[in-house]
Order: sequence, then structure tokens, then C-alpha cells
Amino acid sequence: MKPIDIVVPDGSMQEVVMGLFAKAGMPITIEKKRTKEGKVGVPWIKRVAFQRPQEIPHYLHRGHFDIAICGEDWLANWGYKFPILLKLPIGRSGNKLVKVVLAVSQTSGISRVEDLPLGAEVATEYVQLVEKFFKERGRTDIRVLPSFGNTEHKIAFGATAIVDVSESGDSIGENQLEAIDMVMESHTVIVANEDSLAEKEKRPYIDCFVRLIRGAYQASQYVMVIANVPTNAVEEASRILGGLKGASRSPLAVPDWFALQSIVRREDEQTVIFKLLQIGVTDIIVNRDIPLIMT
Repeated sequence: MKPIDIVVPDGSMQEVVMGLFAKAGMPITIEKKRTKEGKVGVPWIKRVAFQRPQEIPHYLHRGHFDIAICGEDWLANWGYKFPILLKLPIGRSGNKLVKVVLAVSQTSGISRVEDLPLGAEVATEYVQLVEKFFKERGRTDIRVLPSFGNTEHKIAFGATAIVDVSESGDSIGENQLEAIDMVMESHTVIVANEDSLAEKEKRPYIDCFVRLIRGAYQASQYVMVIANVPTNAVEEASRILGGLKGASRSPLAVPDWFALQSIVRREDEQTVIFKLLQIGVTDIIVNRDIPLIMT
């Protein structure tokens, strides 16, 4: 057995990632706080290391880890092309895609890239990505300044604009900024070192890990609905409940009644309950914490 090494982001994404691992039945126990290394109690996973998101692609590329959870934004910034095994539309605040946006002061009068003054200074963590962005827009005059945190404050220090991550847009607005263009959308992805993926001993473990994380994410998108249904409403209730392969049913001890069970997309929960009530369904139970859905 050749166990795999996994690297994941620390900082604002750490809690989100640890939640996925726990939901997949692999809660991370941090054993080395100084180096941020942990174990998950699975024999084929050697360690899980937390690293800065900006650095993860470099370590994966050099073969220090077999697989990584990271953002497409940093892969694009450094220009790495790893095999993408899974895309997840999640960010720091949950199930939302991350957007990398160009923002200016709300009072600047600038509404598009073309309005930026000649030689404008743009502060960002994504130096290489942003330089490429402006080059493609024909604005090679723009000066891209590296920012290592608190980027949204850099306009107050003299920058004309910033490029930063935005999920809800709240932080941009709270700092009296407005987004005028989007550089890219970024998924959280599971990527692999190509050599590790080609190893016959490691590939089954990598595939299993990906399926577990996919199952944990899928479970977070659904609720389990169980309900007692009169015989004359079973077919309609089954149609309303839907499910991956349809609702399961079993007869109750009470004549002419069945118990139906199915998973329902989280955002459809209230609509489904309302429709079930209209056709005489009773005793509805909702489980909002499904651990894992493996499809």
C-alpha cells in the first residue's frame, strides 16, 4: 500500500474544507500545530497538510503532495495545468462560486477598463493573472502592484483600482468600492500531481478520496424527507418527492397507508412540503443533516 499525501488550504477556507472531510467520514485531527499537519484515521491517507492557498500549486507541481484541494484562481495565476478530478462551487462563505473582480472607488467615475487612466496602479495578490488580463485588454500601460492582504484598502493608499476575490460583494460595497469587470470565476477543485495519478498503487486511493468528497458535497445539497401517505396519494406524492431514482415506499401497519422516503434538493424543501400537504400527506419528517450521498 502506498498512502497518499493531501494538501488543502488554510485560512478562510480551512473550516469549509474540514467540514467536507468530516461529512465524508474523515474528520481531520491536527497532530502538528506548528506545521499544520493532520491525520484522518484512514490507513491509505498518510497526512493532510494545510498550506497557504497561493503556495499549494507549487508544492503539488514539485511532487511534495499527491492531490490538492485549491482554487482555480491560483492555478490560473501561476499557469499550472493539473488534471482536475472534481469541481466544487464552494467558497469561504459556503456554496458560492468565487469571483475575481476589478474594483474601483464608487466616486472614481470609472466604469470600465478603458476608463482607467494611463499608467494606473492596480493592487492585487494575483499579479501574474492580472498582468495577463490587462495585456489581453490592450492595457500594457497598467502597473500591477503586489498586495499581500487587506487589498480592499489599497485604493485609500493611492492605487487607482484593485483586483480581489468577491463572493457576495458585501466587502466591496462596505469599502465604498464597486466592481467594474470580472477577471474570472473560480471553483474549488481537487487536482492531482500527474505522476501520482499514473501510479497504479495510488490511483484507487485518489479515486476513492474524490468520490468521498463528492458524496459529502452532494449530501450538503439535499435533505431527507419521510412522510406517511394514503394509498390514493402514493403515486402523486412519489412524483412530488422525486429523488435520485424515485422515492422508496413501504406499507404501514395501518391499512391503506404507506411510508415514503426520498432525498430532496435543499432549496426545494418548502415547496415539496407544501405540495405534499395539499394531497393529504401527514407525519412529515425532514432530516437536514445527511452525512454522505455516494452516486
